[in-house]
Amino acid sequence: MKPTPRPRSQPSSKSGPSIDPIRVLRQHVVGIIVSGIVGIILGVIVYFVLRFTYPLYKSEVIFEIRPGLLESTDIGTKESMSDKDVLRIANTQTLLLKQRDVLTEAVNNPSVRNTTWMQEWFLDPQTGVLLEAQAVDELEEYVKAAQIRNTNLFNAKWSWHNAQDVPIVLNAIANSYLRKIEDLDNQQFSENEELFRQQLRRTRLTLQDLNDEIQGFIVSKGITTLDDPRYSQAAFETQKLTEALTQSSSELTSVQTQYMQTAAKLEGTLEPTHEDILEAEYDVTLQRQLQALETLKATERSVLEQFNPDTPQVRNIERNVRATEKQIESKRNEILRRNLNAKLKTLGDSRSQLSDVIEGLETELEKNDAMLRDLAADSSYYDSLVTQRTHLEAQRDEDLKLLNSIMLMKMRADAGRVRLANLALTPRELSFPVPEMIIPAGVLVCVGFFLGVIFLKEMTNQRIRSTGDLAVIPGARIIGSIPDVDDDPTDIEDAECCAANEQESVIAESYRQTWSSLSRIMQRKGHASLLVASGLPGSGTTTVVSNLAIDAASSGMTVAVVDANFRRPSLASVLGLNDEAPGLGDVLSGQATIDDVLTTSSVAPITVVSAGTPEHRIYSRFNDDSFDRFLATLRSSHSLVIIDTAPVVAAGDAFTLANRVDSLLLVVKANNEERGLIARLINQFSDMRGELLGVLLNRPRLTAGGYFKKNYELMASYADGEEGDEDDES
Repeated sequence: MKPTPRPRSQPSSKSGPSIDPIRVLRQHVVGIIVSGIVGIILGVIVYFVLRFTYPLYKSEVIFEIRPGLLESTDIGTKESMSDKDVLRIANTQTLLLKQRDVLTEAVNNPSVRNTTWMQEWFLDPQTGVLLEAQAVDELEEYVKAAQIRNTNLFNAKWSWHNAQDVPIVLNAIANSYLRKIEDLDNQQFSENEELFRQQLRRTRLTLQDLNDEIQGFIVSKGITTLDDPRYSQAAFETQKLTEALTQSSSELTSVQTQYMQTAAKLEGTLEPTHEDILEAEYDVTLQRQLQALETLKATERSVLEQFNPDTPQVRNIERNVRATEKQIESKRNEILRRNLNAKLKTLGDSRSQLSDVIEGLETELEKNDAMLRDLAADSSYYDSLVTQRTHLEAQRDEDLKLLNSIMLMKMRADAGRVRLANLALTPRELSFPVPEMIIPAGVLVCVGFFLGVIFLKEMTNQRIRSTGDLAVIPGARIIGSIPDVDDDPTDIEDAECCAANEQESVIAESYRQTWSSLSRIMQRKGHASLLVASGLPGSGTTTVVSNLAIDAASSGMTVAVVDANFRRPSLASVLGLNDEAPGLGDVLSGQATIDDVLTTSSVAPITVVSAGTPEHRIYSRFNDDSFDRFLATLRSSHSLVIIDTAPVVAAGDAFTLANRVDSLLLVVKANNEERGLIARLINQFSDMRGELLGVLLNRPRLTAGGYFKKNYELMASYADGEEGDEDDES
């Protein structure tokens, strides 16, 4: 039956080699120290060579940035400037200092032309002419100017091989620069002075024209007073007319109201007032009738006292009284109407008179208002002319003040923003080379070169050296890591069967931890057979098989190990038996039964099946059903079967056997196999029936200070402590 391949493992998300810089540095700590010492020696040599072949002396000239003057009459400059202003001014001045015209003037200075710098480097040997342009180019490139941080200073620096030439050149540049900024300041002052003089002339001409216009206006308008129009005679007359007009309008309103009320009384829509009635009763005719009525009423009272109410005398006198009252009432109404008509006529006349008066007042008021408006317009225009004259006079005075300030500022020495703070001095010490720079640079170069080489080697090295290199391989599941014998602090002599012979060693403990991980996986998946394979010879599969078998037997399992490496069998000899005794090859060839080849190791209770006699080690037998029957029989009597096989690169037996076992373990020897090979093997084993449980890293070198060295020491010391405790208890 064709074996069913297992599903491929999912690729890991990591890619590329993993480099542990701490591990690399610890592994090459001696080389780093040696390269540092070589760097010190090289730095000392270079320092003395440069000291005699290329010495440089540096000096500087320092300038101060001052706040300047706000006014020409200020006693001193401003107290301070902001850092932003200082930086801006310093940047501007450093650019001016390195202008070509400044450097050209400095180069043409006689003292500079006589320096060895000019004579040796810029003197044409054929014509004897100094090459000024080339000298200026040199200064433009090598003179450095910058602000001195946290100060109001900026400097100009220059270095040269001759200490005497440095201050001469720098001071010449400084003097040329100071003359340039002085010329620029004078030019600016002169331009400003001319500008303000022109402005002053224009202001004076405009002022003269305005004075002439004011005089002409006064003459043309006949203005005799400059009083406020609000207090003129026309204004007073207008005020009186306004008051009279207001009073007349009020009277007209009152008359109009009375007229309308009187008309309403005549029409009967409004009852006469008590005053109207009293006025009518004061009429002489009505008074006589009222007196007659009073006499009749007195008579009536007398008759009533003498006679009964029904007597003729009483009725007669009552008729007379009523008749008289009616006459009085009729007369009163007649007089009242006559009075209202008279009053209405009087009110009408008054209304007409008041209307005429108001019309006349309004006419006079309009004339006065027109006069006032004309007067106000003339006064306003005159005031505007006077205001313009005042403004021009103030501007003239300001122009004079500014002109005087410019002239005074031009004469003051402290008006400039920059002054020389310190001339360049002859340097007494070298600025280059200095040992504080050259020697550390030598160390840095040598150590950097060494580190670059070792890290380049690490990056290009494809061999697996640590678990980190395995972790980046897709599908690589790390089961464990077995340290090298030299890294075991217990001084173990041999790793073969150390699980039985050197149980307190770190390697034995590592095998126990590896078996613990393997057994959990195999029990969970129900696997009973395990093939241990490798890529290249010398990976240590036989040692891994023997120690894992010993640990499995120690856990109570019945373990059988089979040597399926027909090319170089060694498993039996490792476990204290003969590699050429009848074994697997004899069983597969039919020359022996399984019971004939089962032997027990003298090292541990483990059943061992050797590779068999040399003449019966036939590789093609692995493809026969006889191997399946052999393995099934062995599994029926043992709880675990571990098979050792030849390296994959040397033989393909491992791929054949991988289809006949339950699980596989790939052993990788550190610093021996490359990542590409292991990735290809994992990919191929993933297609087999047997499940690839993971990868075991064998013999990684950690002596140079790897992360696990302390763990190994802790394992060993802890094991020694337990042994000492047991001795004490016994």
